[in-house]
Amino acid sequence: MAELCADHSRLLGEDPIGTAPHWQEVTVLELDVPMWARLRNIERWTPAEAQTFERLREKVEESGAGFGLLMSAPRQSGNPLRVRHYALGAGGYRRRDYHSELPQSEWARGLIDTLLEPQNLGGWQEVVAPAGPDFHVCTHGTVDAACGKYGVPVFQALQDAEIAAWRTGHFGGHRFAATAVELPSGLLWAHLTPELALRVARREVAPAEVGQHLRGFAGLPKLAQVLDRELLLRHGWDWLQASRSAVVNGPEVKLSYHWRGKQGQVLAEVTEQERLKVRGSSHKPELTEVPQYRVVVQDSRPKIGAEIGAEVGA
Repeated sequence: MAELCADHSRLLGEDPIGTAPHWQEVTVLELDVPMWARLRNIERWTPAEAQTFERLREKVEESGAGFGLLMSAPRQSGNPLRVRHYALGAGGYRRRDYHSELPQSEWARGLIDTLLEPQNLGGWQEVVAPAGPDFHVCTHGTVDAACGKYGVPVFQALQDAEIAAWRTGHFGGHRFAATAVELPSGLLWAHLTPELALRVARREVAPAEVGQHLRGFAGLPKLAQVLDRELLLRHGWDWLQASRSAVVNGPEVKLSYHWRGKQGQVLAEVTEQERLKVRGSSHKPELTEVPQYRVVVQDSRPKIGAEIGAEVGA
């Protein structure tokens, strides 16, 4: 069997930081696995479904705010359409769950009502979202064999440990299998093993020990994700409770935070340290160059007028 792209990435020692997508909101559609291929097949979209994605594209272009779309297999196949919507807020994303009596083939309605016309959500039944994290593990082996080989055991281990885990369709990053989206924290993980996934989910490991498995926080642009990881390594898991935003100007990153009742900013320079040639797919031999980043924190200070006793990074 040919080398899988995830094996090649691990062999190279690729650092995955800065590869998380940048999402202002996320919609999770609970769809049976056969429906995943239906949604991904553009040629089979109805005119209304195609128009939905055109409207979403226009929204992104106008606002500059990206969105995430995840397809997760429901606990019981054949359920009516259910959606989970996450909006970026303090300490990650805020979750709201909605049930309907619509068939899963009406998946476009879930996108329209959560991302384009939220006033329509009054027609859905909102249910109380369970507490705790959800791990959306890519197990989409028909898209890339690496996700099937490495994602399924990670999903199974989390499920067996009664940690909320979802078999999830492709969301990018085959070479990082097993890869997962952790919500509501908004962290994306790379090269998870069943044992490591359990330790991460239970926070039984220090961030410094798993930093090389972190793709980034989806609430920030990619260069800011590099700085955000540095702050997570310095301050531990509690940093994830901070509200973070960033402005990126070339290699200069200014990350603003509100944490523990205090406000401040961290300035850093994020540059490419080197470039690696990696396989983007297990099914294609082509190599793609990807950057590896270096971060230098230049300044950490409170905002003017904020009463802060200690500065992040001090």
